[in-house]
Amino acid sequence: MNTIQYGNRVIQYNIKKGNRKKTVAVHINPMATITVFSPRHLDDEKIRMIVQKKARWILEKQKQVESNRYSNSMKEFVSGESFPYLGKLYRLKVMKTAEDAIRKCRLVNGRFLVGINGNHEVNRTAVKRALVDWYLERAETKIKERVDRFSQQIGKTPLSIKIKNQERRWGSCSNKGTIRFNWKIIMAPLSIIDYVIVHEICHLIHPHHSPDFWQKVQSVIFDYQKRRKWLKENSLQIDFLG
Repeated sequence: MNTIQYGNRVIQYNIKKGNRKKTVAVHINPMATITVFSPRHLDDEKIRMIVQKKARWILEKQKQVESNRYSNSMKEFVSGESFPYLGKLYRLKVMKTAEDAIRKCRLVNGRFLVGINGNHEVNRTAVKRALVDWYLERAETKIKERVDRFSQQIGKTPLSIKIKNQERRWGSCSNKGTIRFNWKIIMAPLSIIDYVIVHEICHLIHPHHSPDFWQKVQSVIFDYQKRRKWLKENSLQIDFLG
């Protein structure tokens, strides 16, 4: 574990070195721990200086993470709570049913509807599971539909598409041509989903984040920087329901 001092605060962080070419990324996970991803050639002292420069931002993000984690941990999965889908919030309505099995979640007239039979703790777990299953199903359909559209526009088609629960990424592209997406991105606005999809398809042409890569992304999504910024600033709002 590495540390820096910022005022009266000590910031701890882990370093992971990999095949990045130039850039250094500071990632704060939902538990508020910090990981710095850097190129292999960058020495630890230079990484420490980068973290030092970002110290104020890191502390602000950690505070936001803790706040969001507390808010999300308070979810009871009961009627009246709101959950996002394609950038909009929809209220949940849990309906009692005499059936032994939970009904599938449905989105009807602007509300998530889930029928359940059981005690409070059973309800909480089952309703959450129903919501996650619904999101997964919608993510499979919507993401693949948008991938088809942008693959034609860009002129590259992935070998396969997988919808996963990825801890650190919204999308990834393997050197064999498989693209993986985090199902939770389905909670974001469609414009953000499109950015993530275009980002990964462009990696089929340019594996690294080179100027040519970003130029290709911009040729499809002219305001990709705005969308990228939105995702960085709002990712914690949609990164729950693990």
